[in-house]
Amino acid sequence: MHLSVKIIAGVAVAMAFSSSALAGDLYVENIHAPLRRVVPELERALTAHHFKVVMHLDVLKRIEAKEKVLHIPDLNQGKFTDVQAFVFCNPMFFSQLLNSHWKSAAVCPLDLTVFAKNGTTTIVYPERIAYTQKTPADTIANRIDSVVIAALKSIPGAV
Repeated sequence: MHLSVKIIAGVAVAMAFSSSALAGDLYVENIHAPLRRVVPELERALTAHHFKVVMHLDVLKRIEAKEKVLHIPDLNQGKFTDVQAFVFCNPMFFSQLLNSHWKSAAVCPLDLTVFAKNGTTTIVYPERIAYTQKTPADTIANRIDSVVIAALKSIPGAV
């Protein structure tokens, strides 16, 4: 299987996993700046909050490049100019999840998606508490969400 097909398949799996959470469990940050200015600030904010970005995918461009092969009807009806995905990790949080409720460690690595349209960048983060409710990992997932959201709020222009 070609690398680009594997990446697209991986993104689809991540999206399916994320979609099992309730819509209310999505943290959204809108920044009135173009994506090209927000992305470096996002990476700095995650790093400052002790996360390591392990993957950065330009999802929309990759899918658009394979659109003829994939035969995706009505791709990008929302007319986004860019959609990018970030996968990031904090080994201490992973270890804490693994030790408290090993199945909850499946919420790692963490991810978020960045959408660009009309000069505005929207960051969507699926909160991990949606997956760990009623488990011993609840407290850790709440802490992870708090730190990620604090990172996103620290981006210049975040509301």
